[in-house]
Amino acid sequence: MTTTGTVQFLNINDLIKFSPEARTNQPLLASKDLVTRMNCYEPGQVTPFHVHPNDDEVVICIEGRGAITFEERANVPLAQGTVISLPAGLPHGIEAAGDSRMVVVYTTNAGYTSERPQHRAAEAGIPLPGEKKA
Repeated sequence: MTTTGTVQFLNINDLIKFSPEARTNQPLLASKDLVTRMNCYEPGQVTPFHVHPNDDEVVICIEGRGAITFEERANVPLAQGTVISLPAGLPHGIEAAGDSRMVVVYTTNAGYTSERPQHRAAEAGIPLPGEKKA
């Protein structure tokens, strides 16, 4: 078997950036099949409630505390070292604790899409990578 991909590497600590306006989101690694991105949150910042209709997602908390939020199930707490697998089609959000910065890394399929299943006025101005515009 011949390998056709490229080995990619980086140090996450060199790329962590926070913003007082909203959580930051930046690409880390990409291949023909997968993308890995990083979100950095100041206390209380969020990733808006959204869904990936066709794409599973794995989230890893690198630093800080917060939660993966849901509407019809209990939130899943995030702390350094927590890994969570989110199946395609499950609406969710991410929220940093009110007293903690937080950094998460997530991996999903290349070309993934994000949709907002309902309008939340407070989150309307926060962009989502891969978001389909209505």
